[in-house]
Amino acid sequence: MRIYFDKQIFSHLFKQEQDKYCFLLPKLYRAASNNLFCYSHAHLLDLKNDTTNIKFAELEFMETLVADNYISYHGIEKKTSFYLAKPLETFASEINTVENIDITSLLSKDSEDLSELEKMRRDGIKNAMSNIKSNYGLLNPLELPYSSFKPEDACFLEDLPIDKLSGYFKELLDKMEDNKSIYKQIRNTSDKYINNGKYTAEADNSNFNLDLKDSLLGKTFLDFVEKNLNPDGDKYVSRQDFYVNAYCILDLLGICKEPAKSVKFNNMLNDGFHSYYSAYTDMVVSDDKGFLKKTKILYRLLGIETKVCHIDEFIETFDFYIDNENHDFSELLRYDLENGIVLGSKKSLQFNRETITIKTALDYFGLFNRVDNMTEDKVQYYYMYSERKNYSPGLFFREFEMVINHSYDLFGSDVNSRGKFDWENEKAQISNLEWPGRLWKLNGLILQIEVNKGNDKLGMLITLGI
Repeated sequence: MRIYFDKQIFSHLFKQEQDKYCFLLPKLYRAASNNLFCYSHAHLLDLKNDTTNIKFAELEFMETLVADNYISYHGIEKKTSFYLAKPLETFASEINTVENIDITSLLSKDSEDLSELEKMRRDGIKNAMSNIKSNYGLLNPLELPYSSFKPEDACFLEDLPIDKLSGYFKELLDKMEDNKSIYKQIRNTSDKYINNGKYTAEADNSNFNLDLKDSLLGKTFLDFVEKNLNPDGDKYVSRQDFYVNAYCILDLLGICKEPAKSVKFNNMLNDGFHSYYSAYTDMVVSDDKGFLKKTKILYRLLGIETKVCHIDEFIETFDFYIDNENHDFSELLRYDLENGIVLGSKKSLQFNRETITIKTALDYFGLFNRVDNMTEDKVQYYYMYSERKNYSPGLFFREFEMVINHSYDLFGSDVNSRGKFDWENEKAQISNLEWPGRLWKLNGLILQIEVNKGNDKLGMLITLGI
């Protein structure tokens, strides 16, 4: 199982100031061989704001749990991938990244003087400015926070030239990082003109999405987010851009607001990144109720089945997983075959075969949560695989390693006398799509682990009765 702690949970585990974290940490270490603890670029963004050297000790501590299981978005390729990179390594690269963007300079330069990255940023800024005028055009500029506009500038925001609007927002962004009251004012203004407390969301419903069509926006929530990012409909919107914008707009429009005393724009943005990256895992854990609520709302709206847990719920649930991991493999499988949730059943038109698909109570070998129970010509087959509705594009290399090492611990060396996962050789084979998998033959039982050529998923086939 992939588990994602937000930065605050890692900090609590690192500091060991509360009893529950003191009790939890040894359990996490014991369970590390059957679970994958992940971190992301969002953790680095959080730690960049730490002006002390404690962050380096915290990064070293994080590595004891997450190892090199890193999730990050590639800005040029516009996709999120899994990487083999340790926290200190990625942080060293992050602090050397120049992030200051001169908005005025980008807008005033000729296209031929801009790099490809600068062109992307310039186009994004222009789209944002145009969209602000489109969606908030009837707003009086004098009502904007820290407004530097004069009465003679314009009657409405839509009348302002782009250069004046961009200059204002550059000044606003510079101040927003240090003064959290600015974001509060922006949120209050947006809420007043568009929502005014009428449209709210809870974790167990997503009615607000359609209800917003009756608001001043005249669009569903999802359509509004898309229009914000792609006003003319001719741009590619990455999944990350869409999700993080949706997360922030939940707060900005007053649909799911953070408490006024605690809200700060940079924290809101980083929380959006955490919520996005955790959609690539099986479970996200936090003690921030606002973060958990927004994440549940968006996951429900977008059909993401990553489990969202408060730390107290996680501690209780994790004890269940640890207790059951100590049971015999055959006993657990027998229990699931008899008591698991039956998701479907079908008979083959071509073969004398019936397949029953079962959702398991646990993740076998830290990964498999489905079993296809198949009977064909008196031969019994159990096919174990992973089925998850989230953003994950595939597997970490460490998940291959986890499955093979766990299988070795249970069944010993395979028919080719191979033991634990051969990291360098097998990782290269997987990368080159040449991995042969593993095969065991044990007292009338055949077990085969391989990548299914039909769907490119890792699976285990257990055969009885041959």
